[in-house]
Amino acid sequence: MTFARSLTFSVGLLIWSAQISAHEFWIESSKHYTDEGDTIDLILKVGETFRGSAQPFLPDETEKFLVINQDKRSIQGLLGDSRPAAKVIVNEGLNRIIHQTTPFSIRFGEGDERWENYVALDGLKPQLDQYPNEPHTVPVTERYVRVAKNFVKVGHDETADTLSGEMPFELVLEGGWKQLTPGNYAFTLFDGQKPLESVLIKAFRHSDRSVVSEAYTNSGGQVTLELPSVDRYLISGVVIRPDEDPNYDWISHWPTITLEVIN
Repeated sequence: MTFARSLTFSVGLLIWSAQISAHEFWIESSKHYTDEGDTIDLILKVGETFRGSAQPFLPDETEKFLVINQDKRSIQGLLGDSRPAAKVIVNEGLNRIIHQTTPFSIRFGEGDERWENYVALDGLKPQLDQYPNEPHTVPVTERYVRVAKNFVKVGHDETADTLSGEMPFELVLEGGWKQLTPGNYAFTLFDGQKPLESVLIKAFRHSDRSVVSEAYTNSGGQVTLELPSVDRYLISGVVIRPDEDPNYDWISHWPTITLEVIN
């Protein structure tokens, strides 16, 4: 094997290992509040508890990469080993950055504790119990899709997050705001156009990587989470369903929002 092929294989193996062990995926922007026409760096992160490693932009693993404001624009990722993964020019209002991956796959074999830990950590039992004929214990096969959203606010007018319709499962921050300050905020999880019940949603704080608030979505798909201090936050959940692909038992989607609370 040549050195170049060996290096490519090693990098691919490291990325694959990170993907199967990591638990969250998010978009880290260089700024969450800025001026019109500013260029924002976008880093794709994979990790746990809001601590992770930067990932390259890989076109074959990217289903969508968009910025949505008054209009919708595709984001051209930076190829190779670039960090950031992309740069985007933002306009007046609320710029919502969206990234959706293609499905990844994983098998949890006999004795693999990761499945049980995953179910417990993400509170998946209420969802799994809706499908009693599917396997709930190992061995289990799964595909998973990462669906991430990031807010970059430009200007001082009141704006609101809305359902983009670009992701199969999407978290939406309810209500209008000029800037996010410490307090309680309502989020709604959508399955397409419908609110989705019984999904555990967590708020991770960047400074101490702690879960500061969590709740299951109610019958209206909504949770109220406390964002208690000035900081960056990751809002995260997991939706799991039986997979229509006969080669896999389950397919999960991991919707997230990254945002910043300021004074």
